[in-house]
Amino acid sequence: MPSCKSGPKPGYLLGPFGPFIQEFATYLGDAGVGPSQRGKLWRVAEDVLTWLQRDGTAIDAVDDAVLRRFRDEYCEEFLKGREHHRPSQIRATLYMNCARWLVRFAEHRGDARRPGDLADGLRHLDEYLAQLGAEGYTVRTLTGRRYTCHHFLTWLHQCRIPLAEVNAETLERFIDHDCVCPWRMRKIEKLKSRHSGSIKSFLRFLSTRGVMPDAFPVEDSGAEMPLFRSWLRRHRGIGDVTIGKYVRTLSFVLPDLGSDPQLYDAALIRGVMLSRFAKVAPEYAREMTKALRMYLRFLASNGACRAELVNAVPSVPQARLATLPRYIPTDDIERLIASCDLTRAVGVRDRAVLLLLARLGLRGGDICALRLDDIDWAKALVKVGGKSKRTVQLPLPQDAGDAILAYIEKARPRVDEDKVFLRVPAPHVPFPSSNAVTHIVCRALNRTGMHDAHPRGAQLFRHSTATGLLRSGASLETVGTLLRHRLPSTTAIYAKVNVPMLQEVAQPWVGDAR
Repeated sequence: MPSCKSGPKPGYLLGPFGPFIQEFATYLGDAGVGPSQRGKLWRVAEDVLTWLQRDGTAIDAVDDAVLRRFRDEYCEEFLKGREHHRPSQIRATLYMNCARWLVRFAEHRGDARRPGDLADGLRHLDEYLAQLGAEGYTVRTLTGRRYTCHHFLTWLHQCRIPLAEVNAETLERFIDHDCVCPWRMRKIEKLKSRHSGSIKSFLRFLSTRGVMPDAFPVEDSGAEMPLFRSWLRRHRGIGDVTIGKYVRTLSFVLPDLGSDPQLYDAALIRGVMLSRFAKVAPEYAREMTKALRMYLRFLASNGACRAELVNAVPSVPQARLATLPRYIPTDDIERLIASCDLTRAVGVRDRAVLLLLARLGLRGGDICALRLDDIDWAKALVKVGGKSKRTVQLPLPQDAGDAILAYIEKARPRVDEDKVFLRVPAPHVPFPSSNAVTHIVCRALNRTGMHDAHPRGAQLFRHSTATGLLRSGASLETVGTLLRHRLPSTTAIYAKVNVPMLQEVAQPWVGDAR
């Protein structure tokens, strides 16, 4: 009989599992397992099979739950008091690895069910990664996604979950699962939730191939939401960004109000809103009141609730012009712009974005919506659409125009897309929202050490541009025109930061100076 480095020792063939272990040894050799590892697996196979027999579990019924139970009971009970007999083999990882190999062997023999066939999943994963590679994803990104999705497929296979039955709840189970997957996968257990986006992308790919239904359809908060969106566009003239904000805000409020508008009354509305106000900041509370009032007007227009319920929404007090616009000095703005690394494509793009924010006071949504045809290079003009869907032309400063041109010629991906600013890593698509502009500003603030600057987004540049113009002698009317304010009162808040002008109109204090 051969030694343990080439086959099981004689003692392992005398028990009731002898023939099974001999066949298992042959399978391990055919699977390419090295001699040293094969010897360890043979020595613990009998213990694993004995535990399964004691637990009353057949080898073809082993799944993720059985593996977890084996791990817990094995570590606590099965090897208790046996350390002095076989100290080199008393390792949970070795026994868990043997249990997984035994399951694969049972599947190979046709004894175990294979509803979550790993081979099929890995084939689809190769197709998915090939598509990402064709779209320009980096090797590092592809490696990370392969690792994450392989872990997910392995867990599905251990749980006996077919790909066709995967849904959002399955992904939540994976994120929270007590991992008994191979150790190379378990070492990122704490990062599973951070990688859920990669798994969702893979599952959407599978849904497009017909392998599984769409597990993550985009759904509105309620049955009325599509009609509400249409009503806002048609009858109120509200843009998509604001509509999306209303819908997201209502998704937190409507579950407390209930699904039947006929049951709404003033007491219910006030009670729900006041309970919500206690948990959020005043700024967000005001957004909640705006969204709910608009939704109640929509319901009243359809006869779904009484029109007077709009007045039941409580107000969040705010004194007019009570706050000061936060800004940073002009020198700090220039430091932010100069911090961009022009040797990298992302630095060239970010510099162009920051210059537009600093010179024209654009909003984040203006940057996202800017198209190639909106720039008139001959006349040095840029066409910008504001909140009210009014399109205006602004003069394009020389340095901002040069930065945009450098980005288009040297750093912008060559894709069939008319939006000016695109993602640098694949996929090369336009910015999905103004949050992308906020991230650009935040990175610049972090590079220059301005960690206390607020707000950390396009509004910081907008406030700073207006403040700088006023302090350099520009009128409020000029600032309002550049910022595209509809009402002079909107621009009036910036007068409070023009200290030299306020000192000229300030009256002397009557009484003793203190």
